[in-house]
Amino acid sequence: MTDFAGFPILQLMILLPFISVIPILIFGKKHAHSVAIATWLIVLLLVIAAVWAFDSSQLLSFSLPYISYLNISLGFQVTHYNMILVLMTAIVFLAASMVGRYFIRISEVQYNIIFTIAGGSALAMFLSSNLFLFYVFWEISEVMMFFIIFIYGSYARRYAAIKFILYSLASSLLLLLAMMLIYVNVSPHTLNIFSIIQYAGTIPQSIQFAALILLLLSFIIKMPVFPFHGWLPDAHTEAPTTGSMVLAGVLLKFGGYGLILTFLMLPIATHYSKYIAILFTFSAIYAALVAFRQGNIKRAIAFTSITDMAIVAIGVAASGAIGYNGALYAMLSHGIVISLFFLIAGSLGQAYGTLEISKLKGVMKSIPSLAYLFIFGAVALVGIPLTSGFIGDLLIFIASFASFGPLGIVPLAGVVILGALMFWLVERIFLSGKPSLERQLLSSSVGICGIFLAASTVALGLLPSLLLH
Repeated sequence: MTDFAGFPILQLMILLPFISVIPILIFGKKHAHSVAIATWLIVLLLVIAAVWAFDSSQLLSFSLPYISYLNISLGFQVTHYNMILVLMTAIVFLAASMVGRYFIRISEVQYNIIFTIAGGSALAMFLSSNLFLFYVFWEISEVMMFFIIFIYGSYARRYAAIKFILYSLASSLLLLLAMMLIYVNVSPHTLNIFSIIQYAGTIPQSIQFAALILLLLSFIIKMPVFPFHGWLPDAHTEAPTTGSMVLAGVLLKFGGYGLILTFLMLPIATHYSKYIAILFTFSAIYAALVAFRQGNIKRAIAFTSITDMAIVAIGVAASGAIGYNGALYAMLSHGIVISLFFLIAGSLGQAYGTLEISKLKGVMKSIPSLAYLFIFGAVALVGIPLTSGFIGDLLIFIASFASFGPLGIVPLAGVVILGALMFWLVERIFLSGKPSLERQLLSSSVGICGIFLAASTVALGLLPSLLLH
């Protein structure tokens, strides 16, 4: 057994993305992308070491006093709930950094600074042990994503970026109000997540209900869930490929993780879990059906995220170890697979100059590697055995059926519809017709990145015991 006692794994994991800004500035445009790749490769290795240490029952945490008068500290800790999402973040940001040079060709230094700060903030948010830091790093990640869309997006990027930030600000305001409500009413006053869980019984029922409503609204905007999903298709359509990869792969999970914390911190949440599950079930099926009506492949993929995140939320609503584990593993799987889909969609746009489904034909004959990766992604998205999606879906629906009875398996309809959508896209874009558009050569980094994401999905599908306890 490897002993990491005394080695600052957690501190390095959090600080490295922020420190990498210095070499990016020093080495400039020529090596900015290479520094980002090296940074996220080291972060991934540190995360794997942290997972190993956690599995060996080694506590990874640290805390510094900050505002003693308000009992607020700067604390971070690896837990079972955030460990899985931290691994997902490292994998997705490493994958996106691999293809940064191919998709981002202007202001590379500025882009990689924004990109690494966004990733570092996401890691820090998941690892935060108090709501104060949770909120701070949530906000930083949102602002960095706004700049990625606004500066590096496509034609309607400014409209999409402003729409994204307005929804994000609404979500953040609701989160802030809920935090203040919890802080004032918990005894002793604290924003420490684990202390709130311990003393949640001291919060009056009426206050718990008000905080629950505020947190639910905040997180369903972020996930997003119907009817607060309007920002997502526009943001994905206009964002650069790497922006779509990290937005769908990581930032949407802020809402899912926040929902888990809500159920842990507020005992009253379980009293309304059935009604919450009904809302998410409707959202899952609605988004899957709307995805069929999209003419742009990135918009279609964006709607699949709404369905998958709604199914994650159903696992959270089902509560218990199985439900929470299922939700976490489903987020891990979705983060990796959806990043693969946006990588493929962006590559199609680069190769053919269009994202319109009606104009993309016979891709299997001209770029077979993209076709095979997309088919693999379709299989993984619907949770075929030996992929990570199967583990997450299996646990979610076991927990959902145990908690809600036959109602708990209704969301499977959303999965079935997504499967039909995926194989319709395979037939329409990759297998039918002859290539009607001239294509540009793709960078080898696209293939390497795609293989890395696909291999991660299979590895996590074969060895779930590495993360699930």
